[in-house]
Amino acid sequence: MSLKETRELYINKQISKAEYINKMHEFHLLQFEYADFLSQTDICKITLEGGKMIMTSGATSYHPGGISFYCDRIDNRETPIETFNFGTYEPEDSAMLYALIEKNYTVLDIGGNIGWYTNHIAAILSDGKVFGIEPIPETFAKLSNNVALNGFGNIKLENFAFSDKKDKIKFYYSPLMPGASSAANITENSEIQELECITNTVDAYVEENNIDKIDFIKCDVEGAEFMVFKGAKDILSQHKPVVFAEMLRKWAAKFGYHPNDMIAYFNTLGYNCYVTDKDKLKAIRIVDEHTVETNYFFLHPGAHAEKINKLVV
Repeated sequence: MSLKETRELYINKQISKAEYINKMHEFHLLQFEYADFLSQTDICKITLEGGKMIMTSGATSYHPGGISFYCDRIDNRETPIETFNFGTYEPEDSAMLYALIEKNYTVLDIGGNIGWYTNHIAAILSDGKVFGIEPIPETFAKLSNNVALNGFGNIKLENFAFSDKKDKIKFYYSPLMPGASSAANITENSEIQELECITNTVDAYVEENNIDKIDFIKCDVEGAEFMVFKGAKDILSQHKPVVFAEMLRKWAAKFGYHPNDMIAYFNTLGYNCYVTDKDKLKAIRIVDEHTVETNYFFLHPGAHAEKINKLVV
């Protein structure tokens, strides 16, 4: 029985005032349980206002927290919800990501989703900028709302996708799993909706917008990562940004490649591939059936020598 239904029972005189108070208190006790549970998570505050629920991140060893996000009623895998459910979110990879980003960096957040990384990265940049790229209109609206909620002036948002060419392509979107939206039907669930999205290349976008440097790229686009980096060859060769990218074998297969193909591509550009090992980076040459990591860092020995000497085991 819901809060609304309980109140209607009382209004319609189907339960007494005392019964109503007791039933409502059962709901209120759950809020106290939430308050107790918060101390075990990287979420420090839950706010209920205007029919919306807002979760605010707490301070961690690797970011200052204090970033707020509207929560979706349907999506049970949104990052703030995941953080509340499991206590934290990608802690080792997140710690490494923030350790590698300097305060004056220009960052591309490709696959910005609702803005978890977009906003947290913006918070640590004193003289830098984040470009948040999200092609799905519904998700882009959430991203925009969360950026507005936090009030950062060093974020620019774009509603398109990066790929290996300029085009209009089909995307697959599910309201139940918007974080798994992709240019391939990777989930194959019954709720999939087909959308047409504009694509651009990183190389063209940087030139068109007169961006003088790209220092860091975070890319999580549900299997299409290799296509993004094929369209970023000039930027990778010339700007040599640090790269953080997801690579899942099952998603990559939907696009006709293996993560090892992407590692080889980066190798031709002078990059080496790494995974986190606690608070360090460990070199990885191939991904096979024994590989458990799904997030990878790419660093260039010449451009990132200081970081490599400090962080690589």
